[in-house]
Amino acid sequence: MVERVDTGQPSHRDSPKRILLVEDDVGLARTLAAALIEAGYEPLLAFTTEDGERLARTEQPALALLDVMVPTSGGWELCRHIRAFSDMPILFLTALGDVDNVVRGLEMGADDYLVKPIEEKEFLARIKAHLRRVPEPETRRQLWFGGGDLRIDLDARSVEVRGQTVELTPREFDLLAELARHANKVLPTSVLLSRAWGIDDPNAAANVKPYIHYLRRKIEEDPASPRWLLTARGVGYRLADD
Repeated sequence: MVERVDTGQPSHRDSPKRILLVEDDVGLARTLAAALIEAGYEPLLAFTTEDGERLARTEQPALALLDVMVPTSGGWELCRHIRAFSDMPILFLTALGDVDNVVRGLEMGADDYLVKPIEEKEFLARIKAHLRRVPEPETRRQLWFGGGDLRIDLDARSVEVRGQTVELTPREFDLLAELARHANKVLPTSVLLSRAWGIDDPNAAANVKPYIHYLRRKIEEDPASPRWLLTARGVGYRLADD
């Protein structure tokens, strides 16, 4: 189950900052969501690990708050899954404040933890502190690679290769744009499916490979030895900025 909270503000990704909250205590989740809204954030609520991971993939929040005991697989497992495709700050919400549980959470890739019951001031201060350490998202709408050999205009949805316009299908462009926004970073196939095309079905992963092949034929001088679109075998793909 997912719950969207009306912040009274525009719901685009850069403002206000989206905060993912995965907590099965509905009352606590709504209380924390109200505090987040008052502080100028946009909370995304999920009450299971499955819904939490889906929101983390599709909504690209700035920070995640995970309850350790959330069903069905638990916050630690959810943290491990999120870390496979995102470096967003992750904070655990836990009633388990002993050292062993804290260490386990940090080893899973979490950045911090908050022990319940949570003081609102500390809750918001920790979030603000972690967000200060996160670089601002890329805001350029025209992306250039290789000294301008490859140019991608995100607004015009156009691509130029060595000064020549290349015609891409909508799906090809969306896939290339997602890779370009995260240049030099390997994006798992499942992440590309979700972010570029809005597909959350892992059985559809095989659909990405032929589109990479189509793109290589259109933008690479030698598709068999690609300069831009590189394969991370068994994981996914990346756009190399040389």
